[in-house]
Amino acid sequence: MTLNLLQPLCTVEDYLEEEQSAEERHEYIAGRIYEMAGATEKHEIVAGNLFVLLFTHLRGSGCRTFKGDMKVHLTLNGKDYLYYPDIMVVCDPEDNEPIYKKSPKVLIEVMSDYKADHVEKLFAYQQIDTLQEYLVIDQDPENQQAWLYRAETGWQQEDGAPGGIVRVDCLDFETSLADLYQMG
Repeated sequence: MTLNLLQPLCTVEDYLEEEQSAEERHEYIAGRIYEMAGATEKHEIVAGNLFVLLFTHLRGSGCRTFKGDMKVHLTLNGKDYLYYPDIMVVCDPEDNEPIYKKSPKVLIEVMSDYKADHVEKLFAYQQIDTLQEYLVIDQDPENQQAWLYRAETGWQQEDGAPGGIVRVDCLDFETSLADLYQMG
């Protein structure tokens, strides 16, 4: 993300309007706009495979699955934040804003550098009342691993794929970690 400290604070409304026509995606953090880095092929394979599996699993359940282009909007200490999670599952029928969601049940990030990338979002996502599980998956097929955070356990980090199986309890969903890295 590009940081421009000289940039004046932007309103959420202005950000949302500009983002609709922007060529690059940006996240909104307390009045500042940050350009997002492009995704790698490894990232897209893992995120795409997981999205398809979740979407198919949840079909007819009333839950909606979004991949990459739907923003999550949250407010922390009176300041607005809009992020683009890699995958978001929303089960609240009243969360019907067309360009962002406020009530996700599950958020998933596919990351290249777990330790550097996840800390800010982990803290922010923990503040979402409806969020039950947050899954982080390493994008590298040579380093197949995942980490899971659950609201019910106080957001303690867990092995996200014990025995090579990724399980999202609140959605009654599971898949093998190896399947997420499969190409084609």
